[in-house]
Amino acid sequence: MNSALYLILLFFSLSCSPTKILIKHDKITSYYFENKIAKADKKENKTEIDKKTLLRLNVEYGFGVLMEKSDKIILEDYSEGLKNYKKANEYFGYAKSTGIDLLSKKYPSFEQWLLNKEEIEFERGDVEVLYWLMAAYSGSISSSRGDPFELINIPIVEKILKTCVKLDSEWNNGALYSALMSFTSIRQDLNEQSKMDTITFYFKKALSHSDSMDASLYVSYSELIHKPNLEKELFLEKLNIAMSIKVNRKSKYYLTNLIAQNRARWLIANADEYFLD
Repeated sequence: MNSALYLILLFFSLSCSPTKILIKHDKITSYYFENKIAKADKKENKTEIDKKTLLRLNVEYGFGVLMEKSDKIILEDYSEGLKNYKKANEYFGYAKSTGIDLLSKKYPSFEQWLLNKEEIEFERGDVEVLYWLMAAYSGSISSSRGDPFELINIPIVEKILKTCVKLDSEWNNGALYSALMSFTSIRQDLNEQSKMDTITFYFKKALSHSDSMDASLYVSYSELIHKPNLEKELFLEKLNIAMSIKVNRKSKYYLTNLIAQNRARWLIANADEYFLD
């Protein structure tokens, strides 16, 4: 998955029990999400909790199912891949509207803040909604496939991310450091060596906060660093570390690791596509 896109999978979570079935079967997964989103959206007089749930579900579905599927099939079926990107973009757009609405209710000048026209003193508890809104913006940019009307929102992603870090850098076991890894890869103000050093720094920080039990960090690092630098052995090494992490149903990383290992397995199987021996 390309820059700034993998962050949402790092703390992907579901409340259902048959998780392995959901991951292995796209149609079942899609039905699950679309049904759950539709059900939540039908509620009248939605509470703040309802809106937060919708925000998260739309982003999770966009990244965890639609974008992941598109990344895997676009080389074989370009039109089908684009179809999924377009569909994901719609879900990300709805998530953005939901997140902005949530924060605007609390901070009426929030949209002006996004445009650097106002200052807001956020609270530590705002990080959750800010994080998912940042992910929605990232998803919109990614699924647009280079649409300049979406690319102009990259500074907004950076602004929200920096705000989250300032409020609570250790939130959610290193999730923000994972996001910083991905965002660093698209920064234009850093040369390649600085990018690698910075990504590696955030990688180590994220590993520390997750006790090295989050397999997605290794998958992300392998794609952000080793893949573009044509380091096949190191690429496979990181992916194999991800595969070696025990998947424990009681772990907070249970579903995150299932998804990461599913992607690692696919990357290993297709490694020859990325490297010339």
